[in-house]
This record gives sequence, structure tokens and C-alpha cells, in this order.
Amino acid sequence: MFYDDSSNYMEQLPEALQGIVEINAIGNTIDIQIDKLSAYIKKWVDNKSPSNADEDGCARWESMLNLSAPMNSTLQARRDAIRSTLMSQPPINLNALKAIVEAYMGLEVDISLDGYQVHIYYRGESRIADLNPLYATMWKTIPANMLVDIAYLYLTWDETDAQNLTWDQTDAKNLDWNTWERGEWL
Repeated sequence: MFYDDSSNYMEQLPEALQGIVEINAIGNTIDIQIDKLSAYIKKWVDNKSPSNADEDGCARWESMLNLSAPMNSTLQARRDAIRSTLMSQPPINLNALKAIVEAYMGLEVDISLDGYQVHIYYRGESRIADLNPLYATMWKTIPANMLVDIAYLYLTWDETDAQNLTWDQTDAKNLDWNTWERGEWL
């Protein structure tokens, strides 16, 4: 884009004016100001999308969407919260809800519906430790008569049996009990 190129005022002038000291001094000053203006334009073009927003852009998006930034959150966590809020526009189905949860947590989740209960299971380490902003977004998104349950998906015996591992193969993995039961090694 035009704002990515550095300015060169002297190229725009006729050759007869390019050697004059005063015009060179003016050109240097103009180049600095045009580069500042280009950087300003680039910043706000980048802030137009939540995926590229900086601190100021995230604050603007949060103000427009009436969001509160999670405490001690990273810039990426704020961007993800903004994106998930934008994705939470109706119609809401399980795929849309799954996309919202995955945007917040930063990992893949399994989601199922049992009557009026939504069950969400995940394996791995969530990007955010505090799930309260996620719950707040979900309560704004899903119907009021539905309940949401988010739980860690521990390894089951059926999953272990499906691996067809002998005890020697299991020992060769050199896993402690916590790592084993979390099932991230699958």
C-alpha cells in the first residue's frame, strides 16, 4: 500500500530545484511529516481488523462492543475476545458456539448438546486460565434456558485400550501419572 513506502519529496520536484539547499532542508522536513502521517494511516488501517489491532485498536473495539478487557490479559487474548464477540452474532448453533469457545481457549474442543445442557470438553492447556470472560460471552450468546458445562477431558480406559499398547510400550513412553491421565500424549 502507499503508506508502506517511505516518502521522497525531492523526487517530485523538477531537477532545477533539487540542488537548492533550502529546498533540500524543506524536503527533509516534509519527508519526516509524511512518514509520520503514513505510519498513522497504517496503524488505523491495521486496527480496522481485530486480528491486527494493537493496544489502541483493541481498546476502541472493546469500547464499541461494550467489552471489558480481562485483567492481566495479553494483546492476543484481547484480540481473541473481540473476534469471538463478533462471531457470536445470531444465528447461534453448535458450530458457532464451538468457534467462540475455541477462539477464547486457543485449543480444540468437543461440544455436544443434551437437551438444554451444552457439554464442552477439552484436552490440553487453555490459553486463558480464567474462563469467566468466556462464560460471560456465552451467557450473552446462547438462550437463557440453556446451561453450559466446561470440563477437562481425561483419558478413559477405552481410549487406552484402543492404543493396543503393551506394558513395555507404555513404560517406553516414560510418562508420569498426571501426564498419562491428561491424555495429551495421544
